[in-house]
Order: sequence, then C-alpha cells, then structure tokens
Amino acid sequence: MKIDISFTCKCGQRVSETFPCPEPNFMAERNKDSYSENYESAICEICGTDYDVIIMNSFGGADVYVNNGDVDVKNSGPYYTEDDSDEEFYWKSESSEHYKTLNDHLDSASELLKVEVNEKNRFSLHVMIYGHVVAATEGFLSSIFIKTTVGHEELIRKLIETDPKFSDMKFTLSQLFKEREQIKDTVAKYLHDLIFHDLKKIKPMYKEVFGHDFGDISWLFMAVAKRHHCVHRAGHDKDGTPIVFAENEVLELIEKIKQLAAELLITTSKLEDDLLRPF
Repeated sequence: MKIDISFTCKCGQRVSETFPCPEPNFMAERNKDSYSENYESAICEICGTDYDVIIMNSFGGADVYVNNGDVDVKNSGPYYTEDDSDEEFYWKSESSEHYKTLNDHLDSASELLKVEVNEKNRFSLHVMIYGHVVAATEGFLSSIFIKTTVGHEELIRKLIETDPKFSDMKFTLSQLFKEREQIKDTVAKYLHDLIFHDLKKIKPMYKEVFGHDFGDISWLFMAVAKRHHCVHRAGHDKDGTPIVFAENEVLELIEKIKQLAAELLITTSKLEDDLLRPF
C-alpha cells in the first residue's frame, strides 16, 4: 500500500514523494485502536533539508505529519499498486501456510500454560494467552477466507451475489468497466476491512461462499466475548469483576480451535481442487 505526499520546503521548492503506507490494525474493534504508523524521511533536492514524515493509517483513513505537524502537507488516500497486489494480498499464499501459522500460535500458547507461576500471576497469564488464542483464530478465519475467495472468480461472484454490501453498490455505465477490472482489489479491500470476530456475519458468509457449515460454534461466540474482557478490561467484566477461567478451559479452547481449523482446511483444499479442475 502506498501514499503520495507533497509540501513546500522552506526554500520554496515543492517536495513530492511516494511512501509505503501501513495497513490499519484490522484486529482492532474501534477506530482509535486501529492506527498503524510508518516513519519516513523526505529530502528537498534543492537545498538538502531533511524532513521527518509520520504516516498514520486507521479505519477512518490516513494522516500525514511533516516535522511533527509544523509543515503544511497534502496527501492522497492510501492505494494499492500492482506490486502490492502481487506481494501482499493473502491469495498469493497457500491455505496450509495460514493453517501452520495458526497452529504455531496455538502450540506456543499450550507451552506457555505449562509455566509455573503463582495464582495471582496465573490469572494474568491466562488473560494474555486467552486473548492471543482468540485473536490468532480470527486472523486465521480472515486470511484463509480472503486467500481462497479472491483467488477464484467463481467465489468472488458468490460473495458479491450474497453479501448485501455489494448489492447496495451503484455504478454509472462509465464506471462499470473500471470497476470490473478492479473487482479483485475491491473485494480484497472489503474483506481486509471486515471484522472477523463478528461471527454472526462470518458464519453464514462461509456457508454461502464456501458451502462450509461450522455447525454449533456457540463456544467460539462465548470465547470472542470473553476475549473482549481480556483485551479491553485486562480480564475484568464491565462491573470490574475478574472473569473466571475453569480448569483446563484455555487448553480445551485450543483443542476446539485446532479441530475447527482442520475441518475448514479440508473444505478449502477440496474446494480449490474442484475449482482448478479443467472440466
């Protein structure tokens, strides 16, 4: 992802640069928590003055500051280039890679649960591990859906035909062909922005696009709700009461997630095999 900036140097020369723009934190629940930062340097070609550039991106858009805001700067919105599409989007990596990444997180969490700590510190340890496990699961659900869907026109079409977001879009005839050429990037951007812990939306989306039924995942709904307390209230509910972890609860959650992920990998692997067949 890139962003174009321009500003006037103190010598009067116009400075224009294109810099990498960071992705927002897609795991955040609120805009104020979604900010990502990138630090760059811009040098005037005429006088050689070096300017510090800070690029901040969030769900609400990008902001650019030159010399901590002392210099007036104009910037474009963030945009993807062809190189970004080739190197950064999830459809360029294998589903098995995302599966391995998830299991690496889960195995590390299992090992950390074996650490000997006192009761007070064990609560904090469980809070941190629980939040990490659920976040890793959300990341897996996001990455494997984006990779699989955007890699196949048939699945892109299913998503567009079943998701109200796309049925509400309006185009003029002059925009139609341009949007058709950019449909893969449009879908990828939409899915990147989607909050994948909204299971009420994600579960039917998997069913409609992949034909994959998660079945009864009420346990995952409860885990996502509990993760909210872990991440945003340090393991306490809105009344300030510490949440309770049953014995072996985190380990049991890890095992359920492993089974869910394995079943999903079977579905996506078979789906991709079918889509790649010539007949």
